[in-house]
Amino acid sequence: MTRPALMIPAVLAAAVLLAALKETTPSYAVLTGPIGTAGEQSKTVSSRTFSVKVDRVLRAKAIDYEQFGRAVDLQSSGVWVVVSAELQALQKTMPVRAATLVGASGRFYRQSRRAGDAPNNLSAKTVQPGLPTTGVLVFELPEDETENMKLMLSEQYDPQLEDEIGVSLDADKTAPQARLEIRKDGV
Repeated sequence: MTRPALMIPAVLAAAVLLAALKETTPSYAVLTGPIGTAGEQSKTVSSRTFSVKVDRVLRAKAIDYEQFGRAVDLQSSGVWVVVSAELQALQKTMPVRAATLVGASGRFYRQSRRAGDAPNNLSAKTVQPGLPTTGVLVFELPEDETENMKLMLSEQYDPQLEDEIGVSLDADKTAPQARLEIRKDGV
């Protein structure tokens, strides 16, 4: 009689323990997600594999650049955000293809394909250890999303168990311009 009476509380305790473990165990996406590093604009932010230093963040209603000898003029109903940065690989030669801006609402904005052929575009470059690489990243987003932006960089979109750097961008330093010219030597 004592044995069945002890068995019921033991089974209940095991069930409660398993339910608690199930609720507190992180999801698979969290366990295999990116290895995040955060920092601020104007400071070098380093992860295990690469580092970034955001120099300037500029906003404009229109951008101009020259591509293959012809002038390109792109207008936007929103605003163009051009980020000037320096990247450096720390261990191996690598691309940093995935650049995303997180806007004020938390929405993600990937680099603009309309301006994908802009000169000195960092996403078209390969970063090598010991050789700092400078360039620009060009985004197009609604103007009300340009406050409290965050730049997310990684080797690929949705990295799993790979480094991802997040840089908080200063809204005070994003003075809007009517027109911005992107040159081969930067902005």
